[in-house]
Amino acid sequence: MNSSRKEVIIKEILYWKDHKMLPEHYCDYLLALYSEGELENSNKAFEKSKNGRNKLITYLFLISLLIIVSLFVIYFTEFAFILQTMILTSFVVFLVFLGFYYIRKELWYSLFFIGAALLFLLLSVHIVNHIFHNNLLALYITLFLNCISWLIIGWKTKLLYFLISGIIGSVLLIIYIVI
Repeated sequence: MNSSRKEVIIKEILYWKDHKMLPEHYCDYLLALYSEGELENSNKAFEKSKNGRNKLITYLFLISLLIIVSLFVIYFTEFAFILQTMILTSFVVFLVFLGFYYIRKELWYSLFFIGAALLFLLLSVHIVNHIFHNNLLALYITLFLNCISWLIIGWKTKLLYFLISGIIGSVLLIIYIVI
């Protein structure tokens, strides 16, 4: 049997095993049959894909929780402005630290940088609104500076999602101001 065909069959059996479409011992038998006794390698690949998915879900949950807590701290508490700013700054620093920590270890390190960029945007808008008392010009300048910083970060680090979000954000902001 062609090796690419075997690989497709093994991936399909791993999918069945992962989604419990067949009993596990059937899948193990089929994996042993099609991998010609190299069951350990196919089980390792299955466990690796399962761990990667679990880590992604954990990271997304952590970032979502930090963003929700940040919104709650800003809009639904009566904390002092300095305390709100320190909480948001600590969240941004924490996500940036996690991003640099996982940059060589994990595939999903970019989620931390995206979360940090969103929280920094929220933090900068919160600071500008507090200092300039909801002045629209100051808000537009802050949003534009955030988009420009995303462009520069995307260009320097060759991270396409920052580059695209900086371009789209700048264009939408200019269109909104002009119209």
